[in-house]
Amino acid sequence: MSSSSTHPAADLKLRAVAWAVAAQVWPLLALAGAFLAAGLAWAARSGDRVPAEMAWAVLVKPGVFGLVASFALHESAHVLVLKRISTITHITIERTAWRTSMIPHGTMTARLTAVVALAGPAGCLAVGALLWLSGLDRALAWWYLGHVVFLLPFFGDGRALWHARSAAQESAG
Repeated sequence: MSSSSTHPAADLKLRAVAWAVAAQVWPLLALAGAFLAAGLAWAARSGDRVPAEMAWAVLVKPGVFGLVASFALHESAHVLVLKRISTITHITIERTAWRTSMIPHGTMTARLTAVVALAGPAGCLAVGALLWLSGLDRALAWWYLGHVVFLLPFFGDGRALWHARSAAQESAG
């Protein structure tokens, strides 16, 4: 599975980014919805809420609010920063079997490249910290805090940081 769509930077809506992320994992979302619907139907018929509570706790909450929402936030943060860079003319939403990425078209300095790369994980870290520190939902917080791993060099954001660092060193020296 591979698809992409290119949008003028100013016209790209965050809603399109969120839908692209959700479309990436639609089988999980369909499964979670089916289990929740079955659990709710069982609860309505029998009064036993346990299957619905299990579907929520095991599939819906982590799948929708952990996986999908955290990645939608991650990619949306990249887009928010990219839309503010005047030299970025278009943004392509690229989906492959394993990832959804925002590909900017235009030019960026090494500093701007680093800021864009940091934006996705930083947005998730902020939400994760808020969930953790407030005690609102520490289990859900880990879905967001875990985005720090995308700063490692074998992920796209980490590679972008590495290349930005190298480019900055070359221009300075």
